[in-house]
Amino acid sequence: MVRPIERRRFVQVMSGGLAIGAAGCLGDDDDENGDEENGAEDDESGEGSDGLAYAFGPDAIALVDPDEGAVVDELTDGVDGYAYGDAVVTNDGSQLFVIEETLSQVLAIDLETREIAAEVGMGPDGTHMYHPNDEEMWAHSDAEGTFYVIDTEDHEVVETVAAGLEGEGHGKLLSHEDFGQKGYATNVNDPALHVIDLESYERIDTIELGEDGGTHYKAYSPSNGLAYVEYGDVTAVVDTETDEVVDELDVAGGMYLTPDEERMSIIDHGEIHVFDVTDAETPEIGSVSVDGGPDDLEYYEGDDALYGFTANTMDADSVVVDMDALEEVDRIEAGDIEHPEGAQHLHRSAVSGDGYFFTPADADGTVAVIDMAERELIADVEVADGVDTVAYIPE
Repeated sequence: MVRPIERRRFVQVMSGGLAIGAAGCLGDDDDENGDEENGAEDDESGEGSDGLAYAFGPDAIALVDPDEGAVVDELTDGVDGYAYGDAVVTNDGSQLFVIEETLSQVLAIDLETREIAAEVGMGPDGTHMYHPNDEEMWAHSDAEGTFYVIDTEDHEVVETVAAGLEGEGHGKLLSHEDFGQKGYATNVNDPALHVIDLESYERIDTIELGEDGGTHYKAYSPSNGLAYVEYGDVTAVVDTETDEVVDELDVAGGMYLTPDEERMSIIDHGEIHVFDVTDAETPEIGSVSVDGGPDDLEYYEGDDALYGFTANTMDADSVVVDMDALEEVDRIEAGDIEHPEGAQHLHRSAVSGDGYFFTPADADGTVAVIDMAERELIADVEVADGVDTVAYIPE
């Protein structure tokens, strides 16, 4: 049986599709209004975004300085009742693209001027977005099972790619330089992994995994050339040279490659399973249980060990795990998220960079900033109720 899948706030499985809670509307953005009407709180506006976190709330996009533990600037012009999907920084670090769900659009933010430079229309129910090459962002419309390919310079949709078999379904994209112009797409409605030609913008093959269910999380290990695809309660292992299924792991969930790309963690029902992905057999190294509903996992290379920081969904903690010893070593208060009645699965995002761990707490309207080296909370930065997406711009 296929388990309920991740959504930005929550996903409730319905017959024939997904039901998502989101609403809101917005007027046009006017670049001529300048920083004053964009809600800048001080004279720092226009000095770039390096070392800042962008926290996305319904009525404001807050810029958080982790050193100060405070909001230092805001974008508010035209931001009214927004809800967000993925936020992705371009490879050259000049722009931040974020899916805005209520108006079915993608916002392009200029990171030097701290302004919304463009609003690009896409299909409904956007959640995930990917940056497979320097020139393009691929934003997925779950209502259509289609990727909208956006030119990062011209801010225009240059092509659409129908990935899902039935014209709908929550989906992800897996790409890597090892694949050349090939990519792989998952879809929760399709019991298959789809092969996408990133250059001709079309689905060129389908790797069948079974008769029922769908696919969701994905990962790739350059060390062994294998792709890993969540399929129901298992993880299918695909040889990316032959596009054949060569193995199956008996766990499934979010997948997180370690920085050295030699191990991979899979979070399955509160258990973090760690696998050796340098070996073609993908042996399991061990596992550790984490109470509190761990979701996103971010790594930190300490002097003595590799540590994993989780974003918990069922309690207000971030749990720190020694990934070498596979044991819990700390819990850090991080604020609480909404728990909608009837939700079958909850999701909480997290990002890290420059030794900081950020996770939003939409129920508290705050973003937790944690020093990963010291394993301590620096600040609960007040943003707004509903804040649930954060992106960090490295120094």
